[in-house]
Amino acid sequence: MMIQSKTMTLFAAVLLPLALLFLTPTASAVEKEKVNTVVTVGEMCGGCVKRITKRFATEKEVAKVACSIEKKSVTLVPAKGVRLSPKRVWEILDSIGKTPKKMVSPDGTFTSKPKK
Repeated sequence: MMIQSKTMTLFAAVLLPLALLFLTPTASAVEKEKVNTVVTVGEMCGGCVKRITKRFATEKEVAKVACSIEKKSVTLVPAKGVRLSPKRVWEILDSIGKTPKKMVSPDGTFTSKPKK
């Protein structure tokens, strides 16, 4: 009975806090989720990737563009200290024929063109 009590104390005092430490997301992971804008489009091919990448390369507010043909998605990483305008992102994609189906941004989730 005494051994079982010591084992439980060891678990509660040492192992449980360590497990929680490794299961808690890091600050940088949480920040990364909050700043990126992910847009799902209806269709995506190699030509679409080129067109999207080329268009967003001219936007100084966008640091990185990643397209996934499989997921039919565009992930936009803003430049440091910048918050991308959901309306502007939507309009840019719409202007090149890639009307978004869904957009998830720090300002919310949109299935139609945002107001701002």
